[in-house]
Amino acid sequence: MSEVIERMKKKNVVKPIVYGNTATPFAQKRDADNHTHQWTVFFRPYLAEDPTKWIRKVQFKLHESYTNPYRVCEKPPYEVTETGWGEFEIQIRIYFIDPNEKPITAFHYLRLFQPTLPLPSGKHLVCMEFYDEVIFQEPTVQMYRALQQSDGKRPDKTNFLNDIEQVKRRTLELAEHAQREMCAEIEDLRESLKEAHKLMVKYSAELTEQE
Repeated sequence: MSEVIERMKKKNVVKPIVYGNTATPFAQKRDADNHTHQWTVFFRPYLAEDPTKWIRKVQFKLHESYTNPYRVCEKPPYEVTETGWGEFEIQIRIYFIDPNEKPITAFHYLRLFQPTLPLPSGKHLVCMEFYDEVIFQEPTVQMYRALQQSDGKRPDKTNFLNDIEQVKRRTLELAEHAQREMCAEIEDLRESLKEAHKLMVKYSAELTEQE
């Protein structure tokens, strides 16, 4: 007999997150392995809070050419620093305190060359930061309590190099635009199906008359 998992009915909790990478070039290509950059891929809560209250671990899956491509961080900072010469997709998998809540996965394409941010030293740092939201719809009672314990109120802007509020606005604008386009495509498809149905009825009636 399976255990009944109690959930918080009609309760939704949103956790804003930021993930991405920074990268700095070496003065020259490394002879031993031809690596050209040092980079760091990261995952961070956007709000100033203790993420260990609701996050059990974060797993980064690197390119298979790296020794041990699966890197696990069980406490902040959730990040991996490596060196390399090429760009590739990194899988970021977030596991929660309550194992009854399924892990979620984000994908980040590692950038080594652009876009760049100017530093006070006059040098430039490659920096990619993406805003997203983890939405817990009717979480388990245990998970809901954990989320409430870590309830951050304000963004921790010192953790980021970009203006994340601006990144957030742009992300939401793109999401709204994509949703409008999807709705328009669905409506076009619905109209096409209606026209196809009318033609089927018409041809069916014509065949019946010929018989």
